[in-house]
Amino acid sequence: MKMNLRVMRVIAAITDAERNTGKSAQSGAAPALRLAVSILAILLCALSRNAFFVLCVIAVELLRTALLPADGVRRIMEKLPAPVLMTALLMLPAVFLGSPRSMGTVTMKVLNAVLILAILNEKVSWREMTGALAAFHAPEIFILTLDTAVRFFVLLGRYSNRLLEAVSLRRVGEKTWRNAGTGGILGTTWLKSQKMAAANAEAMACRCFDGVYRKNSFPKRETERERRKRFAADLLYACLIPALVLCFFYTKTMV
Repeated sequence: MKMNLRVMRVIAAITDAERNTGKSAQSGAAPALRLAVSILAILLCALSRNAFFVLCVIAVELLRTALLPADGVRRIMEKLPAPVLMTALLMLPAVFLGSPRSMGTVTMKVLNAVLILAILNEKVSWREMTGALAAFHAPEIFILTLDTAVRFFVLLGRYSNRLLEAVSLRRVGEKTWRNAGTGGILGTTWLKSQKMAAANAEAMACRCFDGVYRKNSFPKRETERERRKRFAADLLYACLIPALVLCFFYTKTMV
């Protein structure tokens, strides 16, 4: 049941992201710029040998997190403890081997990467993310695979949840591994996925799919104020790229 609840939370998050498509793009920078700045920040922090640069990036990201709504802050903070604690435990032997700074530096870099990705996930929906990949000229078959995988995951998750509810309602007595029906649910879901994959391939063949993935959308008409606000946000994120690079090389000379 705990595993089923986790799956449903993931499905709910993806569904909410699909429903709120375009919300972040209307009120902030372009998803492609957000993705570029996020990747650059993670890469520079990974290459940096100076903990001061990593601390500066973490401080800016924490400030950005503090400006989000309370629900967004809670969702972001819930994702931080597990990877950070796991990294600290894995790097704990470095303390006894005479390199305690390595533990702190690597842990901070992991914290920075998880924090940046959590903020990106909070502000950019899945459709906007795949659109950003298309803006970077990612292979269309790769974007199609990602979109199809996520949608199949949602459909199969709902299907397996209905199966689990049906089995639970028909089960009599205490739940054990003998009557849990987990194997049957997994097997039935796997067979369902095979049928869905075959039907999807047949539909693509009937529509003469040529490898070009077109995402139909109906953009919202913007006012002049919204255009200026979007332009200002895009300009701010564009200025972050040279600022990060300059800060990286400046702190590199301090080593």
